[in-house]
Amino acid sequence: MSLSRRTLLGAGLALPFARPGLAAQPAAPWPGALVMGTGAPGGAFAIFAPAWGELVQRETGIDIAYRTTGGSSADLLLIEEGKAQLGLSSTAVAAQGRSGQGSWTAGVKLNGFRALFPAYASSLQVVASTGAGVRELAQLQGQVVGVGPDGSSSADTVKQILTALGVAPARVVSGDYQQQVLAMLKGELAACAFIGAPPLPALNAAAMGRHLALIGMSAAQSAQVAHKLPGFFRTVLSADTFPGQSVNVGTVGTSNVAVCATDLPDSLAEAVTRAALKNRKLLGVAVPAAGHAQELAPIYAAGIAFHPGAAKALRAAGYRLPQKAVQG
Repeated sequence: MSLSRRTLLGAGLALPFARPGLAAQPAAPWPGALVMGTGAPGGAFAIFAPAWGELVQRETGIDIAYRTTGGSSADLLLIEEGKAQLGLSSTAVAAQGRSGQGSWTAGVKLNGFRALFPAYASSLQVVASTGAGVRELAQLQGQVVGVGPDGSSSADTVKQILTALGVAPARVVSGDYQQQVLAMLKGELAACAFIGAPPLPALNAAAMGRHLALIGMSAAQSAQVAHKLPGFFRTVLSADTFPGQSVNVGTVGTSNVAVCATDLPDSLAEAVTRAALKNRKLLGVAVPAAGHAQELAPIYAAGIAFHPGAAKALRAAGYRLPQKAVQG
């Protein structure tokens, strides 16, 4: 199958380092190496993916190569095109891929990926420079908003979120997280709206040295977005999430899910899932939000099927997963 958004896919492929003596070579039909899609620097995917990949390598003895991408939709496209076997996606973007309703899918319903396990929850984090005077989402009407790298969850959904609230920015522009934050602080962007595990590293770094205004949603606004866009739910950025944040701020969130190629052998899908489930604390060191068990329901409720091998590992770990949510 040929997709028209190949430009979303990162070109860099980092070679894995050697891990002698960790495990015996896996028996066929396991491959000798796997490619894992990651996220862009400044986002949590870029931190979580190598941490998970190290655990997979330790558990299976299989080498992991990392391919840098923009994030959710880019990872799904890599898997769909057979260029990667593992990756990460937000539930909201994976739901777009499954239904073919996201513009990045070129109208194609993606069926080449399956869910492995819930990784951690992400939140929409909208910030503006305190000097810009932007204090609510309605003030982004007719403005230019940065939404992070092409292929990221925010690049694929922020415009839809604002539209659901009746807000029409002049433009949403994609780009490197850190560069967009700098552009915002220079007044070139009215705000940045990124989706990731809070605090998103690029935003946290800026908040430590400069004053940022965190823009939230009312409960009614969050409910409106969740009603219109599958995979989103109301959540709160608690006080002290960012340096200088003294009050809770409402927003919307989406769960993140580890994904794999549909044709990954059942035994291997089980092994890579088990590697994450039994090492939650280690993953939580890399991304704090990943240190806690996450629910499965938001994933399969959005129409995303789990791999049979992953289902075996999840059930062994005590998760309840309906059989109708599992698809080979």
